[in-house]
Amino acid sequence: MSFEITKSADGEQVEITLSIPAAEADAIGEELSSLVNWMDTALWALGLLRTGSTHRPDGAAQPVTVDHLYTVINDLEKRLAPRLQGIQAAAIREHAALGGSYGQLALAMDTPRSTAQRRRDAVTDNPATTWERWARGY
Repeated sequence: MSFEITKSADGEQVEITLSIPAAEADAIGEELSSLVNWMDTALWALGLLRTGSTHRPDGAAQPVTVDHLYTVINDLEKRLAPRLQGIQAAAIREHAALGGSYGQLALAMDTPRSTAQRRRDAVTDNPATTWERWARGY
């Protein structure tokens, strides 16, 4: 996986190119475009929140509205966040299955070992959630 960020010659646009192996894209399947769209929303949200404005298709700036924030909140809360949590839980479960230690997990999570242990146990002591199963593709 790789990405590239380039600025247009006039400095008005930034293009972000994300490249992933075809086998991984195939494994993700039809949801790939939705996931990219929701990640786009996360970046758009940061821009909105940090600048207080957004840009219409013609390039003109406009103030952030409640409707913009509805889109942000809905995409992040109902679409992206549950999937990210499922991916994280699946990764934690796989880490444990591969013999990863609590210390290694704590390092990955940037948390104390006790927190990592508690989080891993919360995942591994329970059946996989709907979104964890989604992340694993079953």
